[in-house]
Amino acid sequence: MSVSGIRVVTVGCGHGLLHQIYEDIARAAAERGWDNVDLVIIGGDFQALRNTDDAACLSVPSKYRKMGDYHEYYSGQRQAPYLTIFCGGNHEASNHLFELYHGGWIAHNIYYLGAANVIRFGPLRIAGMSGIWKGYDYRKPHYERIPYRPEDLHSVFHVRELDVRKLLQVRTQVDIGLSHDWPRQVEYCGDYKKLFRKKRGFEEDSQHGRLGNAAAREVLDRLRPAYWFSAHLHTEFAAVIPHDNIQTKKIDSSRDMPAAWGVEVVEPMTPSENMKPSPIAETFNNANLENGNAAHGSTAERIAAWGSFEENDLRTREQQFLDMMHRMSDDRPATAVDVTWKKASSGECAVEQDSLVYANKRVKNDDEIDLDSDNESAQENSTPLKQSEPVPAPEEDKSNPEPPTHGCDGADDEPSWNKDRGIPLVEQAVSESLRTKLPAAFAPPPAKESPRPKITPPAIKNKLTKFLALDKPNNHDRYFRLLDLAPVSDQTATDNHHPYRLQYDREWLAITRVFAEDLVLGDQSSKVPADLGEETYLPRIQEEEKWVEENIEKKGMMNIPFNFTRSAPRFNPQGDIQHPTMPMEYPNLQTAEFCELLQIENKFYLNEEQRFVNYQSVPPAQMASAEGGEDHRRGSGRRGGHRGRGHRGRGHRGYGRRTH
Repeated sequence: MSVSGIRVVTVGCGHGLLHQIYEDIARAAAERGWDNVDLVIIGGDFQALRNTDDAACLSVPSKYRKMGDYHEYYSGQRQAPYLTIFCGGNHEASNHLFELYHGGWIAHNIYYLGAANVIRFGPLRIAGMSGIWKGYDYRKPHYERIPYRPEDLHSVFHVRELDVRKLLQVRTQVDIGLSHDWPRQVEYCGDYKKLFRKKRGFEEDSQHGRLGNAAAREVLDRLRPAYWFSAHLHTEFAAVIPHDNIQTKKIDSSRDMPAAWGVEVVEPMTPSENMKPSPIAETFNNANLENGNAAHGSTAERIAAWGSFEENDLRTREQQFLDMMHRMSDDRPATAVDVTWKKASSGECAVEQDSLVYANKRVKNDDEIDLDSDNESAQENSTPLKQSEPVPAPEEDKSNPEPPTHGCDGADDEPSWNKDRGIPLVEQAVSESLRTKLPAAFAPPPAKESPRPKITPPAIKNKLTKFLALDKPNNHDRYFRLLDLAPVSDQTATDNHHPYRLQYDREWLAITRVFAEDLVLGDQSSKVPADLGEETYLPRIQEEEKWVEENIEKKGMMNIPFNFTRSAPRFNPQGDIQHPTMPMEYPNLQTAEFCELLQIENKFYLNEEQRFVNYQSVPPAQMASAEGGEDHRRGSGRRGGHRGRGHRGRGHRGYGRRTH
């Protein structure tokens, strides 16, 4: 059954400005002649602060803390005029979103997708992932839990492998993908030269592998949605990502669509491009570029190819990009993450080892802006923004005690070995000549057998992904766009009648049941269970799909219930947002009901005594620059034994008390 376009408005970063967002959308829709908007999608940095204490869990400099508009929607004072969904970014009330790890309503008509999710909206199938990419936290569990330590505030929103692992088990077509930061290297699928001219520092970050999310790129390459939306970098950018080495041609873009989207498939080429290397594998497996790989010239060839692109020649750019991907499938993966490129005046490219990574430092232009920085101290001496820009894109703190922001090559607090690949991250920064002089005890473990290339499931047939990133309100570029989107997913048994509503996805519910036991909360010392591989998970997922069909679908329970309830106190104007108190952890009824629906353990449930013990076990996070380095809150000492070992709350399905 063919489906006419769905009226979708995609928005970049929200930054707490809901009133303005909805007013601007209403005005633009009226000008466009739309009598309604079906769905609003916000790409993160939503900043869902319910009260001033939530600001203690918001990773922004204290002087930029603002309540924003959301609390009026939370309290019921206002209602969102359009159904709105969003993913989490790096400037969020992390304690609030943690309550809704599986997704849930944060107000009437506003739905958070959770850490990772696949849901349905009428004929549209939407996949989303929250957070930003930091490779040194990727393989860790969700160990952060209230009360947050200062370092927890800067890691709680980092993408975790377990959540991505679930998305990589999806075997059927989706229509829309959503992430806060851009998928890795998507910039080269659009007018990257114009982007690099417009945004200072982007070219260097791109070449060094600091621009973009490796996990999001792997999900994009697997799911191949018709559209992918992102935010985070505060600029408008459109691109088209081809799949399967297809040939394309330019066409006129549809009305009000990005001009870069004016591309269509001519014919499929060789199917061998189904077997492409994993962007995450590239990120974690680049070693010894100093000699072997550089001698083969694979990295230099790829960079030289970028330099030879013809301006405004879309087919030339696409074909060279695909040639590069083909070579990547033949050679050992080698990306920009581990090296620094310098173009000589002759146009040749030299590759040199970035030895400063090992020293936990890197040479950097003093004027370069690090858009992923999440340290408060980075902003304490910066120029305040206008009042219309409540939360900035933080600049890098050059005295940053955290690992470097290369996205994958920062050192962890403990030895960090790539469990799936058997290659230590530190190997990326130490030359072979130096490594041979180390004692035998420093030798890495034997390399494991290379993983099999990931093959696109036959039910995922889309050949072009249209990418769009947008700005934030009151900045330089457009921050929202009205789009008529047609689905490409299977429309069998979908609800194609207005008014559309959010629904669970059967395949995703089955995947969630399979991975429910692997979720570990609150314990940094725990290890995420090993990835057993798609061959192992597939029969289990298929079995769980039968369970979902019998116990949920046939009982008419696939609609996401409108079960929003307030879990935390409403906003009190007398509260001090500049000196917030670390809140207690609040159980959320929606999470409890979702776990009941799937008959899985609610690992987020804590009784009142457990919550109080946890609250007393760690000094709440304080921003030293804002509070003079003095902790005025109660609670001290180390994390106690009750701080969660993955078994906490086992067997509990209770709801806790409502707080209105």
